[in-house]
Amino acid sequence: MSLHFVISYADWPDSDQCRFITTGLDLPAAALLCGRGERLPAHKQTVEAWLAGRFGMDHLPAAALTLGLDQPAAKAGFWLRADPVHLKIERDGLLLFDAHHFQITQAEADALVAGLNSVFKDDGMLFVAATPTRWYLRLPSDPQLTWTSLDAAIGRDINTLLPKGKDALQWHRLLNEIQMYLYTHAVNDKRSDAQTINSLWLWGGSDYPVADTPVVPGVPVYADDLLLRGLMHIGGSDVQPLPASAAALPGGDALVMLNHLRLGACYGNAHDWREGWLALEKDWFAPLLADLKSGKRKSLAITFPELGLALQTDRSLRWKIWQKPKLPWGFASG
Repeated sequence: MSLHFVISYADWPDSDQCRFITTGLDLPAAALLCGRGERLPAHKQTVEAWLAGRFGMDHLPAAALTLGLDQPAAKAGFWLRADPVHLKIERDGLLLFDAHHFQITQAEADALVAGLNSVFKDDGMLFVAATPTRWYLRLPSDPQLTWTSLDAAIGRDINTLLPKGKDALQWHRLLNEIQMYLYTHAVNDKRSDAQTINSLWLWGGSDYPVADTPVVPGVPVYADDLLLRGLMHIGGSDVQPLPASAAALPGGDALVMLNHLRLGACYGNAHDWREGWLALEKDWFAPLLADLKSGKRKSLAITFPELGLALQTDRSLRWKIWQKPKLPWGFASG
């Protein structure tokens, strides 16, 4: 395995908007690394699906992965992430905003969760506020529903993203009950309308502890991604802190995950997405290109899961002058 970079959320869903957003975006190192790289087999998928495949799992048991980090002594059973969110009525529907858009203390989280437990305890439910922004819900059994990840819901109308399955309507009603209770809670009485915790987002349902052991990479892993940390943890290893730039990355093979584009893409914030690309160019692509040219590094692999793009390049890129620089989203048009 060479030095392998995984860059999530490189895809802007609307191709016409992408052309407009990326006009004038100067990324010479990224364009050279991609344009002169060898394209490898890949298909479009979420970064969560890519992680599951890379670690030898059928799917990513998100709730169990983070629960193992937050509450390793948690009781075995079926758990959901039940993260606090703010729903805002807009012309397009009910838009979901996660904790990046509001502040909440552990005391507030504990008070809200205590109230929820008092209301729903007879249903066999247990709410846990492991951190102010990461909450969990333990159920008596797996309801056999399909859940939408928080990343796929933030900044979007939730009406088409609610749980799906045989008993989905029952869960929609449960969410309505949760929302009504939160609306009347004393914690929310003291918060501004834009800061109320007026719903929970249920997602990542999975059994804890995880039955299957992930196949962890045999090289150091650098990231600040919580799901990746969870995978490495139950696989018996650790994630190393992500350096500030490629220049601070130790030599040798490694797997590096970069999430600079996540919030901009999830919230549809073109400015933040562009700024994420510029940060990647300055701190990662440019130093990596210099390392390849100087011989400090022999090869480099880059994967953009949402684009369905995987590339491998090495020092020979210096001589491939017939291969034009090409930015990642440019591969969609051939």
